[in-house]
Amino acid sequence: MERLLERFRGQHMIKRTAIMLIAVIIMGMGVGFFMHAAMGSDPFSTLNLGVSSKLGLSFGVWQAIFNGVLLLGIVFVDRSKLGIGTIGNMLLVGFSADIMSGLLTNVLPPASELGIIPRVLLTVLGVLMQLIGCSFYVTCDLGMAPYDCISYIVPERTKIPFRWWRILIDVICVGTGFACGAAIGIGTLMMAFGTGPLLPIFNKYLAAPVVGRSVEG
Repeated sequence: MERLLERFRGQHMIKRTAIMLIAVIIMGMGVGFFMHAAMGSDPFSTLNLGVSSKLGLSFGVWQAIFNGVLLLGIVFVDRSKLGIGTIGNMLLVGFSADIMSGLLTNVLPPASELGIIPRVLLTVLGVLMQLIGCSFYVTCDLGMAPYDCISYIVPERTKIPFRWWRILIDVICVGTGFACGAAIGIGTLMMAFGTGPLLPIFNKYLAAPVVGRSVEG
């Protein structure tokens, strides 16, 4: 019986890892849609899109570098939230975004030549892909992305409430990204106000049944 349980746990871990990897790739593809639509993205991507453009690096390369810097700090402060999912997020989101953006560039006109409706549709697709990918990523529970680790570590070690800290760093990311030339717009607003109410629904009714884990809410 014990061997059967161990085998089940091993198979479930393989399944969760595979789903997590697919999830972060979907998240990156969503960012690729944001990049082509040029109507804004989630706060962390906005920061990295702006900084990478200033440094002349691809989004994926810069995001991997910046995540590595954040990870070094987290390792010395609190490793409890790290896991294989942390590495998957660090590397696959950015490079998947680069690939998706390149594919869209090859088949679609640039944002300046697209009408408002196609750009909005691309943005909505990006939001859906981000939410779906994030839902499966979170439900797999294999480690947080460095940016999310910081969102929890600071409130746990200070008197700053999580909500206000997250708002502060999101605003800093958006402001810095915009100052560096990243686009902000409807995509930024949709991610800011849609993630909170929609993600728990995606978690409960979409990701949890597939992953095989129960979630609260």
